[in-house]
Order: sequence, then structure tokens, then C-alpha cells
Amino acid sequence: MTPASVARPAAVASTRPRYLALCARHTEPLVAAELLSLPEVADVEVRTGAVSFSGPLGALYRANLYSRCASRILRVLGDYPCEGPADLYDAVRRLPWEEFVSVDGTLAVSAMGEAPGLANSMFTALKTKDAVVDRFRERQGRRPDIDPQRPDVRVNVQLYEATRGHRCLVSLDSSDPPLYQRGYRQQGGLAPLKETLAAAIVAQTGEEALGATPMSEAVHTAPPHMQRPATVVDLCCGSGTLLSEAGLSMLRMAPGLSRNFGFMRWRDFDGMLWRKLQAEARSQIRPARDVFLFGSDIDPRALRTASQNLQAAGLGRLSRLVRCDLRDAEPPSQQPGIVLCNPPYGERMGDERELIELYRSLGDTLKRRFVGYRAYVYTANLHLARQIGLRPSARHVLWNGMLEGRLLRFDLY
Repeated sequence: MTPASVARPAAVASTRPRYLALCARHTEPLVAAELLSLPEVADVEVRTGAVSFSGPLGALYRANLYSRCASRILRVLGDYPCEGPADLYDAVRRLPWEEFVSVDGTLAVSAMGEAPGLANSMFTALKTKDAVVDRFRERQGRRPDIDPQRPDVRVNVQLYEATRGHRCLVSLDSSDPPLYQRGYRQQGGLAPLKETLAAAIVAQTGEEALGATPMSEAVHTAPPHMQRPATVVDLCCGSGTLLSEAGLSMLRMAPGLSRNFGFMRWRDFDGMLWRKLQAEARSQIRPARDVFLFGSDIDPRALRTASQNLQAAGLGRLSRLVRCDLRDAEPPSQQPGIVLCNPPYGERMGDERELIELYRSLGDTLKRRFVGYRAYVYTANLHLARQIGLRPSARHVLWNGMLEGRLLRFDLY
């Protein structure tokens, strides 16, 4: 999160906890839609690189459990004027840290942004840590230890400049580790697609068949007995992330069911409530018996990785992977479906000159063999995208880290 990635939040004035769902640029509406469909979530507000909301613990837990596109969920503790190290220290020391971590626990601090006298993030983190442990020493005579890898509480400090001066936003990382770590990735390929970006691609299609509809259906109502799911094909499946995220979405499998979260190590963690929400999420999974996820790749190592990841995601028996050249790919069934594809685009793997032929082959294969399908191709190289030779019916901007990518839709007649 860069200093400009979070717009100026309002000061915390009520007793209702306030949260920030951090996300990649241009995915804020997707994250807001996810949050708006969840019970107990209120006051949803779209910002830049984040979506703020409020609610009780259940809202925080559900946001972590169900959000496919957010990268982290922060619990906001305060937003204060900050014109120097003393302001930061005083603001942090006043916060009730003992409510979240015991004196025998551990903590870590992540800091970013700048303010007067606070140009170095390591110094900002150190000043924050000093304020927390000094509060414990003053009140209990002892202090928590520091554990940068797996702390009981990870403190997040964001310094930014507002219209009336500099401020510091102090929060707790309730996700820790980030939400893209679903728990199913056994291995990555040469340039693995981050799970949250893959989920954003699926959601941005708007395809009801891919589960790209409000999650209220998954939370508020019992799932209908699912008819045969739509056929989903990835012609450059790599480590299988797009297929995994599409499958999880289509079956309404909450992406956080197979992992632990930072809030589970806080002192106020409500284990009974969390187990209830987990059971609720499991009850909403839609059944499927037949294979509906199909992937192909020329690299046998990628296929082995994809198979392991799909198996770990609970989708192994519902997927079929084959090794084949893109030019030889065939539709897996007579019933048209959806193609999702993230071909390499030269930034981290593959030479652009060699990839021109790959993109031309992709366009030719789609045009000749996948008639009746709708294809969605994500790439961060517009020159290569033009080599597909098909006119997209829709374009969406989705960032892959610092790379501005495009999700292109092709209607194949």
C-alpha cells in the first residue's frame, strides 16, 4: 500500500469498529460489491486502493472468509494528526493494545508513507513499537516480544498528507498473511498469477455462470442443487490459478475456508462465532459431480503444478488437464462454455518476439475451434493483444502489481 493508495479516512468517532479492505487499483467496485452482500457489513465507502466499512466482529470475520478480490482487511484503531515523531508516539501510546495482545504475546509493525521527521519506514516502525511496549511497561511492568514473521498482532501504520496537514492511520492487520494466500497453492509456476487478481478476472467478467454475482446468494440463502456447471477452459493454464479461482467461485466455496487469519491470534477472538461462520460457509457449497474445469499447457511441469493446486483446492476430481500445443487445442465438449486465459506477455517470462506467434495462434484457435464460446483474455502487453486478431467486445483495466493490464472479452460466433 503506497501513501496515496488510501484516501483520507474519517476519524474514528463511534464505538462501531471501522475496517479497510485493501485492494488493487480498479478492483474497488468488485470488493465493495463483495462487502455489500455480507450480513452485518455497514457504511461501505469506496476509496482509492481500499474500501472502508464498519460492523461487529462478524463483519470482520466474514470479510476475510468470503472476499476473493481484497488483499488485506485492516481494523482501524485511529486516525490522528501527525506532524512529527512525537505526535506518532503519543497517538500510538494512547491506544488500548492490551485488548488485542497480552504481555506474553508477540507483535510486529509494518509502516509506510512519510510525514515530517518520519521519512524512513523503519524509523516509523521503531517509533510505533516503542510506543506500544512503553504502554505495556507502564501498566504491567513487562512488554510483548517482537516477531516479524508470525506475530500475534501485526500493527499497520500509514502516514499520508491531507488537506489540513499530515496524519497517521493506525490499524491491525486482521488477515496476516495476505488474502491471496488461500492455502491451496502447493507450488507456483515461472510467473504465477496472484489468486486475488485471478478472482478479480473472474468477477470482472460478470458471468453468472462463473459465480460473478453478489455473494448474498452464498450467505443469505441455501444453495440450489446445481445443474451441470458451465464448461470453463484455460488454454494456457500454467499453475492453474485461473481455473482454481473460477471453480471456487462457481461452487460458492469461500476462499478463506482452508486457512488461518491474523484475527485468530488476537485476545478478543471469538472462536465460537468463527466456527459458526465456517459451518455457514460450508453449508453453502454447491455440489458438482462432473468435470467442468479444463486446462491445457505445453509445459508438463506447469501441468503437474496445476494438478497439485487444483487437488489442494478441492477441485481435483472436477478438473481435467492435458498437455498440448495451443494450436492443437480442441473444445472439451459440444456445449459451448467460457474460455479464461492469461497467456505470458513478456514481462517476466517469454520473449515478446516469440510470443507474437503464440498470440496469433490463440486468436486463430479461438476463431476456428471455439465458436459459440465467450473468451476472456488477460494481458499487460497491448501490442501482443493486438496479435490475437479479434475485435474485443469489452475491455477492463486490471492492474498486476505495477503493470496495467487489460481483460479483453471476445464473443466467438
